[in-house]
Amino acid sequence: METTERGAGRAMEGADDIDLILRHVSRKLPRAVARALVDCDELVEPLEWVDTQVTSRQRRLDRALLVKAGQEKRLLHVEWARTMTRDVSWRIFEYNTLTALALGDEARARRGAKPWEGPPRVESVLVLLSGRDEPWPAEGAYRTSPDDRPFSGVTFRVEPVYQRTVAELVRRATEQRSPLWLIFAPLARDVDGDKLAHVVELLRAQSAPWEFEELRAAMAVLAETNRRVKGLRDVVLSEVSKGVVMQNWFYREGRKDGRKDGRRQGQLEALGHQFERRLGRPLTMPERQRLESRLAKLGAARVGDVVLERTTEELVRWLTPKAPKSEA
Repeated sequence: METTERGAGRAMEGADDIDLILRHVSRKLPRAVARALVDCDELVEPLEWVDTQVTSRQRRLDRALLVKAGQEKRLLHVEWARTMTRDVSWRIFEYNTLTALALGDEARARRGAKPWEGPPRVESVLVLLSGRDEPWPAEGAYRTSPDDRPFSGVTFRVEPVYQRTVAELVRRATEQRSPLWLIFAPLARDVDGDKLAHVVELLRAQSAPWEFEELRAAMAVLAETNRRVKGLRDVVLSEVSKGVVMQNWFYREGRKDGRKDGRRQGQLEALGHQFERRLGRPLTMPERQRLESRLAKLGAARVGDVVLERTTEELVRWLTPKAPKSEA
């Protein structure tokens, strides 16, 4: 698929938003993610989020989900992509390779304690949210070997959720006991208002109340990205107070006009609200200024990870402005 520079820019608009949404859902609902995206006929259960670091390159990687698939441990790496751009397969190859190096380092470090235990294998999945009409192959690859030699490189499974029908997504959610598939219904190729309203009710039936709130809020934001069918976001919101979605840390009204300043202000307000909820108090002015500085430097996705993963004491230290250096 060829993409012009302008087309690529339009395709990637809001990509940070989508990544933020889906990373949040993944952290909150690891069982739903594992059951939906690990390709295994046996029982799949999440174990823990794993922090990996490549010591030789002094690089920290995003967290991946360690799962137990049957009797085997695997590390699930999910790449969420708005469209298939030229660098997607490279990003998956890079992450897969660096993760394997990190896991090897960790396995060697603990060899004295568990000499029989090798590093878990890495399973990579690409979830595509929009793109071409032509069907995608079941697997993608980044090849490092010449074409006339046996394959060497990394393969990954491709899940183009926007090419599925609503019925296909519902069937997967039921068969795999994972409501995650239902949040992609607003992107399905045959979606309309009536079908989406039915999916919202299914989501309610298949989820615990707190899961329902998280997943439906994500569905509302994904619905806003569907340019083919208008009004889908209103269908989702008709079943829930807009305040629920507004309180969700990844939702931003400030992104509507597409301007960078508006998006950043919306991010600041939403993330500031989540910090205040975690701390149980309003942010001070210096803390808010520190958050704004961190957001500009690290981006919304990284700051979102901080508010999810750190203790309240760590959050206080993270938000404390650095003391100015005293002059001699």
